[in-house]
Amino acid sequence: MSERWHWLDWLRVLAMGTIFIYHSGMPFVTYDTWHVVNPQPDLMITLLNLMVIGWIMPLFFVISGIGAFFALAKRSSLAFCKDRFKRLVIPFLVPGLLVILPVHVYYDEIFHGSFAGGFASFYLGPYFTEFFPFDFDFSPTYLADSNQGVYLWYIFWLFVFSLVTVHFFKWLMKEGNRSRISKLATVCNRRGGIFLLAIPVIIVNIIAVPPFFVFPTGYGGSKLPTYLAFFVAAYVLASDLQFGQSVEKNRRVTLPLGIVTSVFLIIFVTIFGEEALTIPLWPNYVASSIVWALMGWCWVTGILGYGRKLLSFNHRFLEISNELVLPFYILHQTAIVAIAFYVVGWNLMAIEKYLLILLASFPIIVALLYPISRINLLRFLFGMRMKNRSS
Repeated sequence: MSERWHWLDWLRVLAMGTIFIYHSGMPFVTYDTWHVVNPQPDLMITLLNLMVIGWIMPLFFVISGIGAFFALAKRSSLAFCKDRFKRLVIPFLVPGLLVILPVHVYYDEIFHGSFAGGFASFYLGPYFTEFFPFDFDFSPTYLADSNQGVYLWYIFWLFVFSLVTVHFFKWLMKEGNRSRISKLATVCNRRGGIFLLAIPVIIVNIIAVPPFFVFPTGYGGSKLPTYLAFFVAAYVLASDLQFGQSVEKNRRVTLPLGIVTSVFLIIFVTIFGEEALTIPLWPNYVASSIVWALMGWCWVTGILGYGRKLLSFNHRFLEISNELVLPFYILHQTAIVAIAFYVVGWNLMAIEKYLLILLASFPIIVALLYPISRINLLRFLFGMRMKNRSS
């Protein structure tokens, strides 16, 4: 287990690229009113995003859960929590909520007519008093009414998940429990056995009833407890090599099944409406909750299986890009929104605007990443390891 899983690093980078492409298409979708909206939606971009929404954030949490296993293997619970604070909370608060996100919210509010004026007056006033992403009215539906950090919610909740699971994860690694996990891994290593670990995810997805946990929009298309279930399942997956053998062995089944269930859900929502996913009434809600969780599980384990099979190698590009994933995530949607704010008003086809947003925002993000990667203070603020002065 001491050998680095390069395939997991590749998947982390590719997942970040996918979320960048996904968010670049959000101004053009028919199923959501985004921060900046094109006058005419585009069906092709909508279908592309619908094929991604069910698995991309579960994949992020699974990659993070596997990473938590390796981090905890080398640290005490306290040291792990301190490291998560430095790597997640500081980037979330300082460059995130205080520097980057105000630009995002400013363009959002200007576009929707909720504010008129310059950025300085917005930042020094309404951003903190009216538009700050946290809602401090802790009602029973708080998670539905308050989006913690807009797209930065992932970083915030990853830290929360890390705190609430750390002692449970340490308990799982006790000798007696490791033996039980090994027996479970042996069963899961049979054909189709990997679906056993999907059962808790499915159960959680059913009982986490909206609107208390937000579904299908608000938190990347799923519910917070479901992401937590993926996070825990990922930790278990990393704890025994037989699980890795299982995801690779079943990849030819899981990935196609993920695609089929995605298509099924698109048709299902087209026929029954989005209410079938959000209103907890038997049988449509239960059926759609089962299929939604199964879809995410199939996509994620299929991707893990193919990644393990095809991407187990290192490269200089991987070493550079892997450590920049978190800064890229913090920067990417704000850059997309800022570019889209201007592009959607141009007299162009939707696909042309989409490509312009992609091609314009990416170099801006890369240009911002250069000083972040070179200056130790910025590396620290963005959750990166400090560089030795000699390097």
